[in-house]
Amino acid sequence: MPDVVRLGLQVPQAGPNAVAGFIKDFVHRAHAGGFRMFWVGDHILMGGFNHRAKEHETFLEPLVLLSYIAGELGDIELGTSVMIAPYRNAFSVMKSIATLAHLTQRRLSIGIGAGWAEHEFDALGVPFRARGRLANEFCQLFTKLRDAPGDAWEVGPYVYQGSGFEPPLDAHVNLWVGGNSPAARRRTARWGDGWQPTGLTVEAMQTGIAELREFCQEAERDFSALEIGLRLRIRPTPEASPHYIGDLLGPYIDAGVRDFLLEINTRDRQRGLESIDRVVASAQLAGFIS
Repeated sequence: MPDVVRLGLQVPQAGPNAVAGFIKDFVHRAHAGGFRMFWVGDHILMGGFNHRAKEHETFLEPLVLLSYIAGELGDIELGTSVMIAPYRNAFSVMKSIATLAHLTQRRLSIGIGAGWAEHEFDALGVPFRARGRLANEFCQLFTKLRDAPGDAWEVGPYVYQGSGFEPPLDAHVNLWVGGNSPAARRRTARWGDGWQPTGLTVEAMQTGIAELREFCQEAERDFSALEIGLRLRIRPTPEASPHYIGDLLGPYIDAGVRDFLLEINTRDRQRGLESIDRVVASAQLAGFIS
């Protein structure tokens, strides 16, 4: 595992904050404070949800949004947390990923998940019960195209003759697997470059890492080569301790986590920008960013 702790930030993508002006202000504010990794999520049809990204509200397409961010900032890394692999034709979305990586020349971490919103699967005409198999096929196709682009193969319904996919997926495009379940950890052990669950407790993270190590042994993969991440929703209020970030992340770091995706949970734009400043100050105090 890498020794350096890396902090990423979730970009506003849903509801009234999903507008170009605020996204630009948000990423520039975070970048000026030292953030160099920006992540986005994925939904296609929002109707039927009962959470903060409610029905009839905007949710921006992830790869297009990453393209916009890349046009705003130079020395950054980009990631999806997570793209729902079963929602799209794997070859088609792989072409978009390869194009984004080729044009931006940035490190790109494609976090994928099997999905959970059954009504969204229904609306897209994708069998909900097939989501695990479809996510596995995506991972297989991804690693084959990236690591052995000259080989011919068949993965599920996908047939490749060993040529014709350009630009290639190269080494700076990484495959992360999102999800808190044993199935996600097994998927990581077989194909992933990193594992990124969401909101797990320190104890659950320790248990998950131990299980991931066992799955890597079964798959004959080097556990130490994997990156271990965690997505956390944070509330850096004005009353929060200056040591908030260090206190929050410290136990996870002791457990083996090195990559963190922080999600600032507010719909108020000014509060969001002020929260960035507090996160930056606290992360600098902890020595995570400079």
